[in-house]
Amino acid sequence: MRPAFSSTRQAAAFVLLLLALLLAPALAGKKILPSREAIYSSIWWENGDFPYMDGQIFREKGDLDIVFMGSSHLWAAFDTPYVQDQLAEKLGRPVAVRTFGWGGAGYDEIYFVAQDLLEHRQTRTLVIDDDINESDQPHLLAPRMFRFGDNAPALNGLPWSFQAAYYFGSIMGLPRNLLAMVHTNLPADLNATNYWQMRADAENFADNLDSFTARIGYRDNPENKPEPFVNYTPDTGLSPLAVSVYSPATETNFLFFDNGLPGMQLHFIQKLNELVSKNRCKLVVIHVPTFEERRATYISMSEALHRLLPDANLAGIAPATLFKGLTDDQIRELYSDSFHLNENGQKYFTTLMTPTLLKLYESANP
Repeated sequence: MRPAFSSTRQAAAFVLLLLALLLAPALAGKKILPSREAIYSSIWWENGDFPYMDGQIFREKGDLDIVFMGSSHLWAAFDTPYVQDQLAEKLGRPVAVRTFGWGGAGYDEIYFVAQDLLEHRQTRTLVIDDDINESDQPHLLAPRMFRFGDNAPALNGLPWSFQAAYYFGSIMGLPRNLLAMVHTNLPADLNATNYWQMRADAENFADNLDSFTARIGYRDNPENKPEPFVNYTPDTGLSPLAVSVYSPATETNFLFFDNGLPGMQLHFIQKLNELVSKNRCKLVVIHVPTFEERRATYISMSEALHRLLPDANLAGIAPATLFKGLTDDQIRELYSDSFHLNENGQKYFTTLMTPTLLKLYESANP
């Protein structure tokens, strides 16, 4: 078998090249990297609404009143234009409500996007959900969102193995960042038909303040063809008073489970809490029920959220109350799959939750 290297000099050159590659994120620092905006403009619709966030975070100006932010679970849960109209009517002034969503749960991803958002635009209330990545792995977008020159301080306190995972993610993302220095990414055409309009018959995000409004029926598997979509409004007679905000008076409506959340998620929950406190931003955590939870008589959340977010408001509706009197087939009409609400479910859930969200907003912004 031929040797890997024909000379000691060749072997040494390879070692130096490998060392330069491994040290590149640290050597590049922050000055060599392109702006953070280049990250968002390079991530396409299939991964989330980053083309929309690109303009909202880095080019639009003015304060934001409410921002819904998180995985597709939350992205599909709220009718953002409805919330904006209700808040504007209540306050008697123009307001700005937006949704930023993507695929995959993880408080690391929420932290990095919230950090960019709050650096550029004052946000009064940030609404997230309790969907947690239960694996000890960085979010799938970490190679793009985490840049060692920008975000290394956020890793302080994590075990070295977690820090190494993010560092190697930054190595994977560095070529794309360097390419952005010589070839500027153009802003996306928000009016063009995008991936989710074709896959889920979703309304154009730019026209919908980025609500993910899926007009498809239920499907058990993402690869299966969905059932036909039929407009459906549940006749439950439920009022917004059914929404619970955690307090000593409502604690029996909540079930806080201690499932030993991964250290990585706990770390970024704490970092997020520090971030919003520093920026005087109110944090609200919403539980959006899945189809499997439809008969649960309580609002389930991780004990870690209750313990680590003492200044946040935790809110939701017990699924058995939300779907009271509905058959499984009727409940299925509200979902596009077992995890995501479709247009029917989004409108139903939003109308019930909005009065509570407006009260929480006003309590934090008297």
